[in-house]
Amino acid sequence: MEHSINLKGRSDLLISGVEHIYSFSDKVEILTCEGRMVIDGEELDMNKLNLEENVISVQGTINSIVYSKSKDPKEGFLKKVFK
Repeated sequence: MEHSINLKGRSDLLISGVEHIYSFSDKVEILTCEGRMVIDGEELDMNKLNLEENVISVQGTINSIVYSKSKDPKEGFLKKVFK
């Protein structure tokens, strides 16, 4: 699965490679094939959700797009033990 983001003028955002949507409000939290993504903005609205193509379209004022790695709890524990 391919992941891409296309942002036009801070107001039209198209994201592909979406695997899961955790929440959708003024802060959108989703899981993509490249990791967890948080989109912060104002008056965000989901225009398109296509689960077959793993695509979501968001309109509103986009203030930030942040990626974070998904943490594997087992990995964190093992790293602490063998440190």
